[in-house]
Amino acid sequence: MNRQKLIEKHEIGLLDHAVRLFDLNSEKISPFESYEGCRNLVYEGKKGELSVILRVSYHQDRTREQIQAELDFINYLAANGVKAAVPLYSKNGRFVEEISFEGLPTYLVCFKKGVGMRVPDNDYRYREGVPLEEYYQNWGNILGQMHRLSQVYQPPSPDVARPDWFEIHADKLDIEEMVPEELPIVRECIHALLNAIRGLSRDDRSYGLIHGDYNDGNFTVDYNNGDITVFDFDDCCYFWHAYELAAAWEGGIGRTMFAGLEARKGFMDHYMENVLKGYARENRITDRCLEKIPLFIKLIQVEEFLHFVQYIHNREDVEVQQHLNYLIACIEQDLPYMGFFDPIFSPKKPFLLEKFP
Repeated sequence: MNRQKLIEKHEIGLLDHAVRLFDLNSEKISPFESYEGCRNLVYEGKKGELSVILRVSYHQDRTREQIQAELDFINYLAANGVKAAVPLYSKNGRFVEEISFEGLPTYLVCFKKGVGMRVPDNDYRYREGVPLEEYYQNWGNILGQMHRLSQVYQPPSPDVARPDWFEIHADKLDIEEMVPEELPIVRECIHALLNAIRGLSRDDRSYGLIHGDYNDGNFTVDYNNGDITVFDFDDCCYFWHAYELAAAWEGGIGRTMFAGLEARKGFMDHYMENVLKGYARENRITDRCLEKIPLFIKLIQVEEFLHFVQYIHNREDVEVQQHLNYLIACIEQDLPYMGFFDPIFSPKKPFLLEKFP
């Protein structure tokens, strides 16, 4: 069942079930702002005086066992000191409740909402009078804490375990299906990148269960003390820790994308120095892991391309076409750091390229 059909035909009944199952205040439930590609329905609500998030998983690749594995990992992290948005029991004493619409299972989970707010929701302003370095270090600190704990985490059973990154993203990794034939070099480059990553060695210090989508849209900040509460583990999977350090690097570019080259380089060096300083408080980072960060930055750019390539024949959206041209050029030319430090990048039109160089 697609998202729009579920909302139009069943949202009222779905929310009625949620209110009863999790003892929610029916008049306090409202849709949470979603983003393109979001695979769940998400609502804000109240359980008494407690602020909560209701998540409805309706895609058939989200099985009960996978959701249970996700929640087990969240509870494990929280029990060991990570500030994470934990699931709440239903009236039936379950974290996951299942209801059926048109013969298809739909899974409901209610989470305690994180304290504070997301920094993007505050126009990227941090705590007044506090240097941003605290924010960057706290970002890295939570990441290091999660990675350290993932090294010893054991799933409850082989049947209740999260997939690896390649499995959870299998639908978008059919490169021949996703990438048009007129882009043979892009196909070749993506295959080479994925093969290089598959060939990396796996050990407990560099590989484990990760959040999978750790960015400033998926954690709240307590503006009283700077504490971060992480949420949305829906994409948690087994993968290399360097991937999330690469994602942290990407998280800094928005603060300097309109600056000149030297200023961009200076800011990003300073930013990552602080992220890694926070990370090192919780987890020792190896030179091998650091060396792999640029490889995973390329993967993150490829993921972005695979999202936008669906619009490649929509010539009416000029900005999307220019952005695709930029991504294609970076992939074909094997440019490091998303072309951010290359002459291809223009601070006047970040990540846009009107035509190939």
